[in-house]
Amino acid sequence: MFLKLVNLTKLFDEENGVKNVNIDVEEGEFVTILGPSGCGKTTTLNLIGGFLEADSGQILLEGVNILSLPPEKRPVSTVFQSYALFPHMNVVENVSYGIRFYRKEKKKKALEIAQEYIDIVGLTGYEQYKVGNLSGGQQQRVALARSMATNPKILLLDEPLSNLDASLRMKMRGELKELQKKLNITMIFVTHDQSEALSLSDKIVVMDKGKVVQIGSPTEVYFSPTNEYIASFIGKSNLIHIDGEKFMVRPEDIRMNINPQGEYTIEEKIFMGQFTEYLVSKDGKSVEVNLSGKESAKFQTGSKVNLEILHKTKLGK
Repeated sequence: MFLKLVNLTKLFDEENGVKNVNIDVEEGEFVTILGPSGCGKTTTLNLIGGFLEADSGQILLEGVNILSLPPEKRPVSTVFQSYALFPHMNVVENVSYGIRFYRKEKKKKALEIAQEYIDIVGLTGYEQYKVGNLSGGQQQRVALARSMATNPKILLLDEPLSNLDASLRMKMRGELKELQKKLNITMIFVTHDQSEALSLSDKIVVMDKGKVVQIGSPTEVYFSPTNEYIASFIGKSNLIHIDGEKFMVRPEDIRMNINPQGEYTIEEKIFMGQFTEYLVSKDGKSVEVNLSGKESAKFQTGSKVNLEILHKTKLGK
């Protein structure tokens, strides 16, 4: 295993921190740590980066425990949420900084290497720009280039897209994934945004209250959540009870048919363009249904319908 976190623990008090975190990461894998604020995802990232000292556990990188190494001795680089660029330096100076002082390259060689990474992130022509004159997306590219240019074995990303507007965030998702594949670099990405996690990741680590509650591929954690917390946190879901057992049903996994004697009544309809959201009820209990396509927008509020569940997942406690 390339990177292995073993019973990693860091407690600030009884309520805050992480406890017995176990995560395996393959080389070249894009792993997202997902969860709400305060769940321990950034603490975990900072433990890997060496910015926090663990109470106990191990961080094994290629079989070597790096837990006692300071940040500058770890073959790890971090892209922070604020980007942490040097405002008095231009783009090429920012990118070459780590090459000179971490990789110990001469200035001329460092500038040559920096140029390669500037080209990779699509900032050719911006070498002499001060970072304060760049857009948020361009600053993020500089931060990525600077971090990758130190030639780390692992790149840590702490919610790097959160400061961007919605359209730019979508664009940068694609660019980030393309970069990761092109360079085959191991990335560990922290976010609270489920759509980012689902679209970017090879593996998702879901955390809650300082503990790992599920690890799996995007399709596994979305379609087969292990408990109610994950089902409700990642995407929309309906919780239903059948014969005393609890199941999760995604709104898009329900088929709806008009029937004047139907068991359900359409209470709300919200047209979203590519799909339509419906809220239907039966005996005071509501169910969300999402239908795609033009034909699926034909149902009207007040209509009686029957529902057919196409897929359901049994939930644990």
